[in-house]
Amino acid sequence: MSQEGWLSEYDRVAPTLVAHGEALRGELAHWLSLEPALKVHSVTMRLKARGSLARKLSRPDRTYGRLWDVTDVIGLRVITYFEDGVDRVGELVEARLPVDFVHSVDKRSDRSSFGYRSLHYVCRLPEIPGDVRCEIQVRTMLEHAWAEIEHDLGYKSEEVVPAVVRRRLQRLAGLLELADQEFGSIRRELDVYARDLPTRMAEAGEAIPLDRLSLEALLACEEAETLDRDVAAELGKELGSEPFFPDYLLKMLSAGGIHTVAAAREGLTRHRAVIRSMVKPYFAFASRTWSLSPEKMDRVFRGYGLFFLAHVAVLGAPALGINKVERLTHLYRELDYPDDVESAQHVASRLVDAFRDVG
Repeated sequence: MSQEGWLSEYDRVAPTLVAHGEALRGELAHWLSLEPALKVHSVTMRLKARGSLARKLSRPDRTYGRLWDVTDVIGLRVITYFEDGVDRVGELVEARLPVDFVHSVDKRSDRSSFGYRSLHYVCRLPEIPGDVRCEIQVRTMLEHAWAEIEHDLGYKSEEVVPAVVRRRLQRLAGLLELADQEFGSIRRELDVYARDLPTRMAEAGEAIPLDRLSLEALLACEEAETLDRDVAAELGKELGSEPFFPDYLLKMLSAGGIHTVAAAREGLTRHRAVIRSMVKPYFAFASRTWSLSPEKMDRVFRGYGLFFLAHVAVLGAPALGINKVERLTHLYRELDYPDDVESAQHVASRLVDAFRDVG
């Protein structure tokens, strides 16, 4: 069959190919979603454009006996966040799809391809007559960024790159590869840090800085859970599982001079009674000021005890009300009113007044 005949065949079956490609994309995305530890950015599908197919069929370095000798008419792409995710996706593809290993290639180890790194599988689609195959590319986000820029520049092999930029492109390819490895290493180090936090928190005397991971562990501590249940009881609400906005909470604690897990736990224990007495006055104030009333809350966020602890720390000293307003104004300028001093002062003044009988 001539090239025109192949293109006519492509035109005839294109809608069917799209349907099968989308169905496979959906199945692949579902399989990957069942792996909670696997971080996948996207799963996409494309049908090779007619013009691109025509150019490929006309290439002087390729000989095709039929249209379906072109293995990437249907193309799927899986982009992962980390390098080890590429291998895990590869394991799932090999376990669940009929892979044509003769035409599949791991281009991550192919140094003849200038800077280009990707895992390429060719899989058969037995449900479509004519031995149709599809190509599944698996790569990291940084590998994808390189491939897209490389495609735009038009330099896929080292030999065709002008000498004036060849060395710079080589260095850039190495930097991206190193960055991929470093991101994976950082992720593994964070996993170890999070795993070891409960043990380290149980060891007396260790000052663990407050951050997103240690805050999560802190919220699971007995001191934090006890006060969160107290807050929920004061409001007549259930305690939910969702944490109070972590970034906001960390800024509040820092503004109150609470920088470690140990300091937070000690403060929660020491100020439990004061915090309980702050709950109703605060929400009465919040209802008037921001329309934040308990009646509108389905459940109480985890971490509200720490939220009130931050206020205790800010308002704890000095004793003069004018100084309390000044300190609270500074807190609300940092968090809610960075460009509105007057509003920050107004809120601070009213809140200090609301807490006048607390203690």
